[in-house]
Amino acid sequence: MSTKLLNGVKITAQMVPPPLPLAWAHLNDAENAVARIHKVHYRAIWRSQGVLGGLEMMALFLLWPLLILLRIIQATQRNAAMAKAATGKGVLRQAWEQLVLAARFGFRPDYYYKMELYLPAHYGVAGGYVHRYATKDSLYRLLKPAGVGLAPLTDKVGFARYAAQRGLSVVPVVAAFDKGKVVGDFVGLPPRDLFVKRTRGRGGSGAELWSYADGRYQQRDGVTLDETALMTRLAELSKNEPYLVQPRLVNDPALADLAQGALATVRVVTAVNEQGKAEPIRAVFRMPSRKDSIVDNYHAGGIAAAVDLATGTLGPATDMGLVPSVGWVERHPVSGGQIKGRVLPQWPEMLVYVLRAHDLFADRAIIGWDIALTDEGLAIVEGNAASDTDIIQRCHRAPLSETRYPDLMHWHLERLGRL
Repeated sequence: MSTKLLNGVKITAQMVPPPLPLAWAHLNDAENAVARIHKVHYRAIWRSQGVLGGLEMMALFLLWPLLILLRIIQATQRNAAMAKAATGKGVLRQAWEQLVLAARFGFRPDYYYKMELYLPAHYGVAGGYVHRYATKDSLYRLLKPAGVGLAPLTDKVGFARYAAQRGLSVVPVVAAFDKGKVVGDFVGLPPRDLFVKRTRGRGGSGAELWSYADGRYQQRDGVTLDETALMTRLAELSKNEPYLVQPRLVNDPALADLAQGALATVRVVTAVNEQGKAEPIRAVFRMPSRKDSIVDNYHAGGIAAAVDLATGTLGPATDMGLVPSVGWVERHPVSGGQIKGRVLPQWPEMLVYVLRAHDLFADRAIIGWDIALTDEGLAIVEGNAASDTDIIQRCHRAPLSETRYPDLMHWHLERLGRL
């Protein structure tokens, strides 16, 4: 489907929600803030359609029963046994509930298992979940203020410079490469362990860890290069997409058994409130689940645990929930380190720190911060203007309707005239 939604994002059959939510998008009967912001998303879809697009939408409506049936079959085949063991619900009951949730609230079938909606307590509050496709495809884009001069978030090099200039402790960029050349005034690589990543990368894909010793840099697979050779390699990689280099950070020793040699981070979502001040929404602690992993990213096979905002105490950890192989763990699957009940070090300071950081980026309504609790103190890894809602809903085993997130998002959309 060629029609565009916002800023070049194409609508496809995978993105279009079920007919009923779309058909009711213009009715002013939303019972809560989550329903209201979802209707903003559905209306954005309709506004994106011309005559041809409208006809294509109608065709997708007719195809929807078949499309949803295929996805229900796929999701149920993977997860039905696990859900039946937990609740006693048979395959047909699970399939029916997936269909109901899809028709009423726009859920995709795999989310029935990802968010554990087969559990009666979760099924009863299904309408309170904020959908990832709605925030990523339109709502975050609508939240972006018009004009120029926005505080940089998507530009990792610009973000690090902007934050450091304002007194924030951030992971510095020691070199950047684009189109086969060094960017800016970087003249070389420092004699220390380095972490290399794609400038616009997500999920940790393309990341590399280089350990420094005796004037050379070495990867875990044994590849060893001197500074000139590594610079040449990075310049070559950047011919396809930009890369940046940062110093490798090491977690606080109290977290070594959970970090497994990677850098485990806290994801804290904050939002600007009606008084113009940042407030915390939810937090999770991300860690790798494999010994050989160099990143903690949730979408790269990592696990994450909910963090109690008041105390910094961790709950049990989980993966994305797409298959029943991991579930929930109270101890780290590799080290055996205790996860549930552990209190994160530096927590009170970190929470104050991240709120101060958002105040310096106050033109962004909602930010997902990645914070490293290191052996040298706190360090901001990056800020995300399109923070994922899946991780903070699955790990907390509760919808975002239990927080101020949907209310503040709707308030900002109304303030910006985007309703």
